[in-house]
Amino acid sequence: MHTAYRREQHTGLAFVLAIAGMSAFTPIFAAGKIADGLLPVIVLVWLRYLGGAMTIVGVSVVKRVSLTGGLSPLWKLHVLRACCGIGGLGCSIYAASVLPLADATAIGLTKGIIAIGLAGLILKEIVTGRHWIAGALCALGALLVVRSTEVTGTYDGLALAGVGAALLGAVFMALETLIIRFISQRENTVTILAYVNVLAACVLTGPVVWLIMYEEISLASLMLFAWMGPLAIIGQSLNVSAYRRAGAATLAPIYYGTVLLSALFGFAVWGEIPTPIAALGALLIIFGGAILTLPQSFTIKRGG
Repeated sequence: MHTAYRREQHTGLAFVLAIAGMSAFTPIFAAGKIADGLLPVIVLVWLRYLGGAMTIVGVSVVKRVSLTGGLSPLWKLHVLRACCGIGGLGCSIYAASVLPLADATAIGLTKGIIAIGLAGLILKEIVTGRHWIAGALCALGALLVVRSTEVTGTYDGLALAGVGAALLGAVFMALETLIIRFISQRENTVTILAYVNVLAACVLTGPVVWLIMYEEISLASLMLFAWMGPLAIIGQSLNVSAYRRAGAATLAPIYYGTVLLSALFGFAVWGEIPTPIAALGALLIIFGGAILTLPQSFTIKRGG
């Protein structure tokens, strides 16, 4: 009984950490729309990882955590995660730059369904009927929110490219979620964040420096988005802490709440107004997350 109570406490804290982490990433995914053509997507992704690398190195110095203790035995997973991170962030930023923010976010939330399935297949986590019901409710809620958004114009070729980018980004992010879950049980947070940010920054620096020189992008324009790196480190730290306390399958549906944050952000900044039916979608998302907090005795076993 005491162990079960402690487990529920850890799950509740994981939910809070996950919500805080996704809040930090909302403006980052909207960076393409915020930039409004000022900077190419690849430059925004580079700024996010370069700033993140500089931030985490600074944190390691303050915390006196050595980043030169030899090559991590999980270095291949770190490289794979960096590639997935670049792909996921780049696709998401592009999608949000050509679609309403809530639309792009909701489409990207298919990563939750993908992550639930892969968590069972790859990580061998127990995926119960409760996970699937919660995922389905959250997916339906996200669909209602995105469909209820008042959008001017129609989906032309550019917007369809945005939809494709959002779906591809969802695949990248689902894979990254599973990698985070695996390595977060084996390495400390500073090491995990240092690898992904430094590796991604190194991969992108060459092409981006050439692009900056070719397009004559000013230093002032780059500095306008210097906030992305530090904010991403905060969000990543919260996400890693969440995955230390709960499985990927458990947390995946919770991240459907990003569509609510995106809808609020889109309304506050660009006046993207959702219709009343969005309230129903929001309730479904909240209800889907609430199902995961039910006592274990209410779990519906798969095939049972």
